[in-house]
Amino acid sequence: PISRRVLRAMVGHLVLDATPSKLGPAIAKLRKSGNRLNLNLLGEAVLGEREAGHRLQGTRDFLARDDVDYVSIKVSSVVSQLSMWSFDEAVADVVEKLTPLYELAARAEAQGKAKFINLDMEEYRDLDLTIAVFTRILDDPRLAQLEAGIVLQAYLPDALPALRRLTEWATERVDAGGARIKVRLVKGANLAMERVDATMHGWELATQASKLDTDAAYLRCLDEALRPEHTRAVRIGVAGHNLFDIAYAWLLAGERGVRPDVEFEMLLGMAQGQVEA
Repeated sequence: PISRRVLRAMVGHLVLDATPSKLGPAIAKLRKSGNRLNLNLLGEAVLGEREAGHRLQGTRDFLARDDVDYVSIKVSSVVSQLSMWSFDEAVADVVEKLTPLYELAARAEAQGKAKFINLDMEEYRDLDLTIAVFTRILDDPRLAQLEAGIVLQAYLPDALPALRRLTEWATERVDAGGARIKVRLVKGANLAMERVDATMHGWELATQASKLDTDAAYLRCLDEALRPEHTRAVRIGVAGHNLFDIAYAWLLAGERGVRPDVEFEMLLGMAQGQVEA
């Protein structure tokens, strides 16, 4: 009990207690300032199907709450054994598990209650799988009017081509009468893990070689995304705490007249003065 109390004190400004009795008041308090909340159930890769099912049910319970309208989930958190050797089967497996979550959101949308699902990703190996799952789910005619999101990590050299691919697909979707999508643009948080993985296997590093290259890639993605012909199909979430990138995105969006299509996202408890500003 003492350790638990100390840990809560250390991370209380960064992490919310997800138990129903504690979560409601915490959400209400954070919303007072006008912020919108994207809730993540904490945890990394799952170790078994039981844990994967528990994580999926936890996210479903979040989404079913009246005071929650935005959740994030990763493909690696709902399936315990993802094999890239059987790519099509892995995609089909994840799609089968996640589709009910999107159907819940679509039913809520039809009743006038907006529910947004963001498909997150961790490692480089998840990139193509996550995009395939995302597009396969949203190609379902029953979900044509559902707006949903996906994350792209700028420290992956594939980020810009992936953004172009998603924009092309989303444009076709919108032209066919479907809803827009949202791309949440981050720099990437797993560089140390990618380095260890590459070193242990004798592979070339999957990410950009330096911070400078990552920053440049982030700006390239912003330049590509923040254009009226693209934002009509793809809204952009500028996620991060780098003041230069945030200011650049704000000014670029203003110059190109797409500010209504841009959201700024930061982690709870980090750079709080900047968040308030």
